[in-house]
Amino acid sequence: MAQTQNFKDELGQFSQTRFRQALAQANLSEEDYLRRLDKALLQEQIDEAITGGARGAREMAGLLAAYQLETRTASVKTVKAGISAVAPPGEDVLSAFYETVKEGYSAPDLRRFELILISPETVSEQITVADADIEDAYSRRRAEFVTPERRQVRQMVFENQEQAVAARAELEAGSSFAAVAEKMLGWTENDIELGLVSKDELADELAEPVFSAATGAVQGPVQSVFGYHLVVVDTVEAGAEASLADVRDEIEDTLRGEQAIDRVYDLVAQLEDIMGSGATMQEAAARTGLSVSQLYDIDVNGRNIDGALVTDSIGDLASDSLFLAQSWALDMDEVSPVIETAGNSFFVVKTVAQSPARERSLSEVRDRLVADWTRIQALAAAKARAEAESKAPEKAFAGTQKSPAFNRNGAGLDNEAASLIAQAAFAQEAGQTQLVETGESVILVRTDEIIAAEDESLKLLTEQLSISLGNLAQNDMAAALVLTFSEMHELELNPAGVQQLLLGQSAQ
Repeated sequence: MAQTQNFKDELGQFSQTRFRQALAQANLSEEDYLRRLDKALLQEQIDEAITGGARGAREMAGLLAAYQLETRTASVKTVKAGISAVAPPGEDVLSAFYETVKEGYSAPDLRRFELILISPETVSEQITVADADIEDAYSRRRAEFVTPERRQVRQMVFENQEQAVAARAELEAGSSFAAVAEKMLGWTENDIELGLVSKDELADELAEPVFSAATGAVQGPVQSVFGYHLVVVDTVEAGAEASLADVRDEIEDTLRGEQAIDRVYDLVAQLEDIMGSGATMQEAAARTGLSVSQLYDIDVNGRNIDGALVTDSIGDLASDSLFLAQSWALDMDEVSPVIETAGNSFFVVKTVAQSPARERSLSEVRDRLVADWTRIQALAAAKARAEAESKAPEKAFAGTQKSPAFNRNGAGLDNEAASLIAQAAFAQEAGQTQLVETGESVILVRTDEIIAAEDESLKLLTEQLSISLGNLAQNDMAAALVLTFSEMHELELNPAGVQQLLLGQSAQ
C-alpha cells in the first residue's frame, strides 16, 4: 500500500492525507480498500504459483532480436526491359499467345446505369452569393483576417526578485544577455530563446511589458506564476489586416459552399416527394432542375471491361463502395430510393442494361494483347541479359555504388523496389547474387555485407522480447488451466466469477 504512487507526497513518502483523499474519490472506506487489497494479493499469489515458472526463453529472444536488428548492404544493378526494341508479333504468334491467356481477357458482368447525383459541387453553379452577404461575413469574421504583431523575445526567469535585480544590474553594466543567463542560471542560448510570439501567446503579466518595449531594451523584473522575468525584444514583425478585396474570393467560395449544402438538402426533400408520387427519374429531374446522367459499362468493383478502375466518373461514384453495392443490388429497371453518400451528397440510380460475363475475341483485345506480349518478350530478354551478367558479378557491378545499410523491409534503400531488393539480399549469403523481376525491369542484387546488431541495441531488444515471450507463456498457461478446471468441474452459476477468483486477471 505504501508503494502505491497515488498515496505518495512530493517527496515520494507515503501520505495519509493523500491515501484518504484517494479512497474518498473512489467512494471506498479504508475497510473496503483493505478487503479488495487482500483479495488482489490472494489472486496474485495463486497466479504466481501457477504461472510463475513460465519464462520467456532468453536464448530465443536473443535470436529474434539479432534477426530483427540485422542490416545488410548490397550492390544493385537494373537491367531495363527494352520494349521499343521488340519487333511486333506475327499473326500466328499472337494467335498462339491468345489461346494461352484468353481467360485473363474475359469480360466481366457489366452494367449501365442512369442516375441523378445531388452534391454541393453539382448545385454550386446555381448559387449566387449577394454582395451584402460577403460584406456581412467579412465583418463577422474580421478577426480571422488579422495577422497579429509578433516579437522575437529572449528571457531569463529567476526564483526571487533579488536575483533578477542583480542580473539586470550586470546587464546594465555591459554584460551580454547570454553571458548573464549562463553565469546566474546555467542556461544556454537555446534556453533563453522564447521565440517569435504574439501578444496572446504570453502570460498576462508579460504581454504588456513585452509589446510596449523598444527593441534591445531590457524589461523587468516582471513577476508571474513562473518567477521573475527579465526580457528583451530582438525584432518586431508588424501585424497586418487583410482588406475585403484581399479575401473577397475566399469568403465568396465559403459562402457558396455553405449555401450549396443547404440547397442539396432542399433538393433531396423535393426529389423524394416527387418520386414518391410516382414520377419517373426524368420527370423528377426536370421538375427540380437536375439532370439524369449515364454511367456506362462498369463491373461490381467499379472497373471497366479491361479490368481498369473507372476514373473521372460522375461524382467519382464508380469508386464509391456504397454506390456500387446499392446499384448492383437492384433488379433490371429498378429505381433506388434517394441514398446519402459521403460529402453531403445523394444519388438515385436505376439499372438500365446489363451484359453478362463472356469470352472476348482476339480482335477485341488485340491492342492490349500486343502490348502484353511485347512486355513479356522485353522482360524475358532483360532477364537473359541479367542472368548472363550475374555470371561475372565483378564486371557487372563495376562502377556501381554500394548501398547504405538497410533492414529486412527495405528501410534505408532509396529505390522503388526496395522491399524486393531487401528480400533478395537477406535470402542469400554475402557475395551471392540474385535476380529480382519488377514487371518493368530485372534487378541484379549482390549482398555485400551482413551487419550484426550493436550490443546495446541487441541487449535492449532481447530484454523486451524476453518479457513479451514470458507474458505470452504465462497467459497461455493460465488459459489452459482455466480450460482444464472448466472441463473437470461443471460450473453453472457463475463460472466467470470462479475463474477470476482462481486466476484473477489471467482468466479474462
